[in-house]
Amino acid sequence: MNNPRFSITASDNLPETLKILAVRLSSLGDIILTYPFVSEIKRLYPGSEIVFLTKEQYAEAAEMHPGIDKILIYNAESRKEIAGYGFDVIFDLHRNQRTLKLLSSLGTRVIRVRKDSVKKIVLAAFKVNLLKDYAPVYRRYLNALKEYNSAASDEYTETPGLLSGESGINGSYILVSPSSKHFTKRYPSERLLNLVRNVRTTIVLTGDSNETDVDVCSYLEKNLSKSVNLCGKTGLKELAGLIRNAELVICNDSGVLHLAETLGKKTFVFFGSTVKEFGFYPQLDTTVVMENNNLECRPCTHIGRSDCPKKHFRCMLDIDTTPLETELNNY
Repeated sequence: MNNPRFSITASDNLPETLKILAVRLSSLGDIILTYPFVSEIKRLYPGSEIVFLTKEQYAEAAEMHPGIDKILIYNAESRKEIAGYGFDVIFDLHRNQRTLKLLSSLGTRVIRVRKDSVKKIVLAAFKVNLLKDYAPVYRRYLNALKEYNSAASDEYTETPGLLSGESGINGSYILVSPSSKHFTKRYPSERLLNLVRNVRTTIVLTGDSNETDVDVCSYLEKNLSKSVNLCGKTGLKELAGLIRNAELVICNDSGVLHLAETLGKKTFVFFGSTVKEFGFYPQLDTTVVMENNNLECRPCTHIGRSDCPKKHFRCMLDIDTTPLETELNNY
């Protein structure tokens, strides 16, 4: 192609048509953060075939990116299926013992993402920060691509062509997602209610079908005058449609944050027990992070915990929510 945007500057003389396998088995946020990686492959190699290997429960997240051509579901036959596909290159974006075994000795070049797992544990357990030059997760994926082609960009990009469903909601609304897998990443529901109680705009509540999310959303719905409770009632594409059409999004550090960012939606997010060095921090200027940076005990985990080990939960309870309160005055 003559367009310099698609020129290849790597030392290898690489074709534009490639069969590429990307492996990321879980979870929702991690897979959404592969979207810039997928988009960059399609920019460099418009005629490439991108196959994505993941667990069945996360297949919809991969299907939503228009650049992914085929989904493979991870199972006992995956190694045989991969071996027979004839891939030109494999990107291991998960890099654990399972994928190391799965992708070994296939006769295909495998490029593995750098994870810095030990450094994350050291920061959480001993408060020794060896991640000062950290790379966000999406950039770690792009850096793996740069190993294959030095022309690859390492910039975050939104996904305007993301496949989504209809919101089904008439009029303006604010999307509130109080869910997160771990307790220490969930802003307390009572405090969240106090923040949104007097909003004149409709509040749309979303979450998974697990008991915690259902209970929290039911509590909020019961105490809000204008709300629509869709907790456990939407698939991922419908959730994307709801986010796309919302006035703004309020959420915890979760997959909803990353979905909102890939759609370029203004978002207010609560960060509790985790910190930016772990790589899942927002990338857009339109995202406002609310967190408590004045605690010696933070981070207490690199993933999330079922309770506060100090029993005070100040990482959430002492957050300054003034930016969100000011914004909500407009609604």
